[in-house]
Order: sequence, then C-alpha cells, then structure tokens
Amino acid sequence: MQGLDGTFRPAGVITLTTDFGLADPFVGIMKGVIASTARDVDVIDLSHEVPPFRAEIGGLWIGRCYRWFAPGTVHIAVVDPGVGTNRRIVCVESPEHLFLVPDNGLAGELTRHLDDWSATVVEAGPLKLEATSTTFHGRDIFAPVAARLAAGSIDPSGLGPATRDLVPSPLPCPRRDAEGVSGEVLLPDRFGNVYTNISGPMPAAWQRALVSIGPHTLRLVRAYDEATSGELVAIFNSFGLLEIAMPRGSAAAAGSWPPGTPVRMHESS
Repeated sequence: MQGLDGTFRPAGVITLTTDFGLADPFVGIMKGVIASTARDVDVIDLSHEVPPFRAEIGGLWIGRCYRWFAPGTVHIAVVDPGVGTNRRIVCVESPEHLFLVPDNGLAGELTRHLDDWSATVVEAGPLKLEATSTTFHGRDIFAPVAARLAAGSIDPSGLGPATRDLVPSPLPCPRRDAEGVSGEVLLPDRFGNVYTNISGPMPAAWQRALVSIGPHTLRLVRAYDEATSGELVAIFNSFGLLEIAMPRGSAAAAGSWPPGTPVRMHESS
C-alpha cells in the first residue's frame, strides 16, 4: 500500500504464479530463496498450472485475482519463455500492490486490469544479486527481489528506470456492437469449464441472452444447477468471465474448443 509520503508500505506477503507445475523443484527453490532472504514474509501460491509459455494467461490471472489480497502484497508471476534473453523484468506498481513480472506480454495483460499503474525496469546489477543463470531467473532475480520488496529493505523506485513502454498482451479484447459481443476461448479449467475473454456484466436489457459457440447456441444461467443434466450452458464465473459449462460434467470434453475458438453473446430474438 502507499504511505502518506508516496512510498510503498509492504504487508509482508508474496504471491507466486508460474507455469512450473509442482512435479519439479522450481517452486520449492523459489520459496527457499524468499525464506532465506526475508524470514518473516508469508508466501501464498496463486497458481503453478498456467499453461506452459502462455505468459498472457499469467497476466490475466494476477490481474483478475490481486484484489483479494491485502494492500501491500507483492505478486510474482514467472511465465518466462524468454528467460536469459534481452527481455526485461519490470516492477509494476498500482496504488496498493506490486507486481514483479517479465515484460513479455504478461505485464501488458496485467496492466489492462489496473486503473492506475507505473512501472520500473529491474536492473539486477545495482541490486548486487548473486551470479544469475540464464535459465532460472525465478530463483536468481524474481525471488530475492520480491523478498526484499516484501520486507521493505528496498523501494520500487530504486529498482531501475521508469517505463510505460510494455510489450502488449497478445490476448484480443472482446468486440462489442449493437447486436452483441464477440470474443474467443481462452482455456479450460480443471472442471472442464471453458473460459472466454468476454467480461460481464451483460447489457441490462438482455434478459434472455444467448451464447453461440461452434454449432451450439447456449442459454445463459445464473447458477450451475439451473442447467439440466448434460446441458451445455453459459455463465459468468467468479472472475467475471463468461464460461461454457456442463454442470457435473465437462464442457471441454463435450466439444473441441481450443484457445481462439470464436464465441458470441447476443440478445435472443
């Protein structure tokens, strides 16, 4: 959170979002570095199952989720296929949160979800970090820098130069017109619900909106169990995103809807 003097007031909390999964030791190593750098910092796992290499989905998740964490939280997102190249690491600062992320489309997606933000480029040299590898900046840069930020031993303004020039997110925004909203599939979740990039709320006049995907025209419901057994329906989920669902079943298994599949929400005739 921001103090009265405009400086960041850390809450001593870090969240972790990665595409590492939990089968390998990468997440544990990052937590070990954080614990050895700042012993009193709490670490919360947001997700380690971001689809591999899809940095923009990492940005989507922290952009949709950060508000449920205490002001002063530091959020790390490491979905970083360009690790070891000249891609930048940036610290994005909103009025109450910090985000330490790669500038590879992840930061660009994140900032779509922030009303007010600034960013600095993280320059590892002046921070006197240990020698870094070219393959695991989560361990060598993200974890120790986030730990210092969360502990209050460094300030975001001291990380490097300011920037507003971020790599844009590759996720397209939904398109609205007089008849409806057009979007696309983003990804399925573990329940087989298929998330789209269409955000609520729907126009108030659309009391009986329909959703079209492939050959299917689906009704919009307010709760999963409003559907009949085996019925595909559409619903706005807890993240405010329109999803395709088959309650107590898998919508993803019921249709072939890879990322990018067109979806349209429209008023019923």
